[in-house]
Amino acid sequence: MNQEVRPFRLKQNDTGKAKVARAYSFSNLYSHPDKYLEEHLNQVAQIAVATWEATPVTTLGEFSKNDLTRLIKICGLAHDLGKSTNSFQEYLFSENKEKANETRHSLLSAIATFFLVQDEFREATHLSEDQKKFLSFVGFLAVKRHHGNLQDVLAEAFFDAKEKEALLKQIGDIDADRLSVLVENLKSSGLPSNITRDSWSGWVEAFSLETTKLRRELRNLSREKNLNWYFLTNLVFSLLIDADKSEATGGEVPRKAIDISPSIVSDYKSTLKKEETCLNQLREEAYQKVVNQEIDLTTRIFSLNLPTGLGKTFTSFAFVLRLREKIKEEKGYTPRIIYSLPFLSIIEQNAEQIEKTLINSGLAVDSSVILKHHHLSDIYYQEGTKEFEPDQAKILIEGWNAEIVVTTFVQFFHTLISNRNSTLRKFHRLAGSIVILDEVQSIPFKYWLLLKEVFRQLTSSFNSYIILVTATQPLILEKEEVFPLVDPQKYFPRVNRVTIQPSLEQDITIEELVGDLVIEDDKSYLFVMNTISAALLLYQLMKEKVGDKIAYLSSHVVPWERLKRIKEIQNKKFRLAVTTQLVEAGVDIDFDVIYRDIAPLDSLIQSAGRCNRNWSKEEGLINVIRLRDDKRTYSSYIYDSLLLRETEKVLLKSNFLQEQDFFGMVENYFHLLQNKKSSDESRELLEAIYRLRYSSTDQRAGIADFKLIEEDYPKLEVFLEINQEAQEIWNAFLEIKEIKDRWERRAAFDKIKSGFYQFVVSVPLSVENLPPEVSGFRYVNNDSLCDFYDSETGFKLKGGPAIW
Repeated sequence: MNQEVRPFRLKQNDTGKAKVARAYSFSNLYSHPDKYLEEHLNQVAQIAVATWEATPVTTLGEFSKNDLTRLIKICGLAHDLGKSTNSFQEYLFSENKEKANETRHSLLSAIATFFLVQDEFREATHLSEDQKKFLSFVGFLAVKRHHGNLQDVLAEAFFDAKEKEALLKQIGDIDADRLSVLVENLKSSGLPSNITRDSWSGWVEAFSLETTKLRRELRNLSREKNLNWYFLTNLVFSLLIDADKSEATGGEVPRKAIDISPSIVSDYKSTLKKEETCLNQLREEAYQKVVNQEIDLTTRIFSLNLPTGLGKTFTSFAFVLRLREKIKEEKGYTPRIIYSLPFLSIIEQNAEQIEKTLINSGLAVDSSVILKHHHLSDIYYQEGTKEFEPDQAKILIEGWNAEIVVTTFVQFFHTLISNRNSTLRKFHRLAGSIVILDEVQSIPFKYWLLLKEVFRQLTSSFNSYIILVTATQPLILEKEEVFPLVDPQKYFPRVNRVTIQPSLEQDITIEELVGDLVIEDDKSYLFVMNTISAALLLYQLMKEKVGDKIAYLSSHVVPWERLKRIKEIQNKKFRLAVTTQLVEAGVDIDFDVIYRDIAPLDSLIQSAGRCNRNWSKEEGLINVIRLRDDKRTYSSYIYDSLLLRETEKVLLKSNFLQEQDFFGMVENYFHLLQNKKSSDESRELLEAIYRLRYSSTDQRAGIADFKLIEEDYPKLEVFLEINQEAQEIWNAFLEIKEIKDRWERRAAFDKIKSGFYQFVVSVPLSVENLPPEVSGFRYVNNDSLCDFYDSETGFKLKGGPAIW
């Protein structure tokens, strides 16, 4: 590839002044077709270092902020050095984009990084030799895997003869003159030592010996039982891959860290119409208690434990704005707010309320102020009047480039505990952030011990704050570690909207339930089932029994229709509804009477939050029953038997359980679980974290095995053309599939993704009636709809696992 060596061009900023002080020649090596390699490496290093230095983290384990600045800078400067081979340069400008072994650059860059970090810290007398070696290895890991996922570090510290031979061949394929120019340019930015083909070959030869020593040290990591190494590795990896992606797409937006007055929530609340009810008085009392609470910044974890319907969204948001302002005043930095919830259904409604609050204050609200991030988010990012292209927007959204990020538990917890490039990319955003975990009771018990340790590390090492929000506070942390923003025992006894009546003397069938059911004309009824098959059978029998219209909700009804029905329930168009557990937490619906198939106690309490929610009746009633099919109870298909047994013990202590007793009941229940339920999964994952076993090829757990939501069996997604809107989206999808370039194709699909998935349901792979595959997606057209889809109950399932 004979291209003329061009001189370095001084970049101009908006005022026309040069950004750099001196001119030099480029190496004529490229990182991307339109970018010189040294330019990319310099800019990635600058972005990564600037992002790191903007965090309030001052030390991490034994390492100072400056130690990590030096490490991060070298990772940025060295991460693509392997692209300097002639093979890669030819591949870059070739029309044939099939990668050969000779074009792989990460391992070659990683070995250079390892020895460059050694050179950087050679004279650092404040660090031990083992600490220096580990910093070098962290740099190696980050660079080696910056295009992939982190792996077990013991496997990464293995270097065979075949790899060595391939790397030496690659080094022989580097133009020495161009490498010399590249290195000189990078040395002016802080590269600590010279790199020639000979020195690089020497590093490759020496790396085998280095890894042999390292493996001995790495095997002893778990003895220390601390999470510092895990947080350090993830931090460096995160900063590098975020800077790399942002620089490559031009998607970096400097953070504004805008002022948001804590009073905006009160200002917005004052615009809302409120009746003088007992419930509204309690809401306001709790709100005032929290917003006038003295804040001690040495306290890192807070809780807001209030009965359902007492305005926890507004109250928690008002508190974190006060906390944010106090941190800014006293600590000199402005925290990002990360608001995380378990379900997509409540992300939209809570984000909408926060956005309305911000707009009411007069703020110019764009994507840099508040951002929603989940797997179905619209790929749209706007800052001021500028709308970013889809590839840039995707980078900005997935990098949490906003002051307030509203996201799912899956996104948040898989950012904390993961080996995946796509999720760890935003790990560094957690540093110095305020995290609201709403509906925190949704975290599975098996992960409590794991998250206790991770939360402690996050708040101590990363200067972060956590607010746990719930009506049923799980005992994840010790009581003395959490500061309660309100005393729940001052609120639960004063709210007596519902009574739980357990009827658990015997199991009953759904036919028996419907046969004995008495529906009163002046009351509304909600039936919450544990499986889709149970909900479907109950709905069909109820239709035969009563003349009223019945709302049916399950995950087999397309999201477009589910949202429509929830709004109709809110507008009182239905007084009868049959549903699965998808309405349990946060969905703002209100019924007089609930029938709930037995479930763990915290789930029952969440269901109770849909009964007499607004205290419009004197008292609501929740009937807890135990339903069975012809083989076993429906609850046994999806819930742990210990959770069900302990729930029944609590329920059977009395014929009636009133809402004012819920707080004590739940606390006792969680104590029982702590004493009886195993935390083995947490211990295994903690051991993996201590050992940096990011992935595992044997029976031992790896960090990659952490799954907040377990999938019990394979599923397939099916697109259902239920209306004209769905038809138009499907036609757009078919046009996108014709795009030859995969990156353009992916960007085009991102534009319609949110709307597309409004018409998609997931069904078990084992069903007998899977629809045909069209353009890589299971598809039911409008003409065939009646064969696969019922307009009331959703996908018509034939066969499949019993849970459905």
